[in-house]
Amino acid sequence: MMNEALRQWLDAEMKDYAPRFKAFNRRLMKRVPLWMALSVAAMVALGFGVGYEWQYVMKVHLLIGVGFALFIWLCFWIQTRSTSMKKVRQMYEQTLSKLSPSDQEALAKQAPTGRADFTNGATDKYPARLIIGPEFWVYFRDSCHVFRVSDMESLKVIEETGRIGYNMGSTRVRQTIGMGVSIVVGYRDGTAFASSYPNAKVYMENMKQIGEAQALIEKFCPKAKSLWGEK
Repeated sequence: MMNEALRQWLDAEMKDYAPRFKAFNRRLMKRVPLWMALSVAAMVALGFGVGYEWQYVMKVHLLIGVGFALFIWLCFWIQTRSTSMKKVRQMYEQTLSKLSPSDQEALAKQAPTGRADFTNGATDKYPARLIIGPEFWVYFRDSCHVFRVSDMESLKVIEETGRIGYNMGSTRVRQTIGMGVSIVVGYRDGTAFASSYPNAKVYMENMKQIGEAQALIEKFCPKAKSLWGEK
């Protein structure tokens, strides 16, 4: 349960975030016609590329391309309809309400703070937001995370990778690919956040976003300056 100070902080935060959320959805839907057109053009080009007559391409490949285009539109439409500011607030409340009353009070009253928004339209349902203060950080990227500075022991940047598998002829190939980058927060053993958040990360898509996050930390969280590169 959140106290009144944190509730007022969240009211102001949601008011500030709402225009970013609306702009994100508008930008997302503007891409739909391009992807639809590309899917149709690609299927038609494939038909001609393999040597089919134009009548067959128009009857088969064009229709398949139109089907793909409609599927793309449906996916984007479902995504925009499945998100809302109400759900954003619920995710914030779910995380913030778990903080102790003293932490809630401190987070709500900390100053100054800096914010950065990140638009990862290819992967995210919402624009990501990072809030950096001298005592607490808040990171929202399809879910809400809180970091307490006083419990931190180290900060480092790592590349996030994943393994994919595919067939090349009769051979099964596995490959490691980059999935993004993260600021990994290490907490001191025995602290409250070490037990509650053992895998604390600020996950981002690229080093440009990491640079923006580091600039915010440098400016608004002096306590964290000495933690980079430690264990």
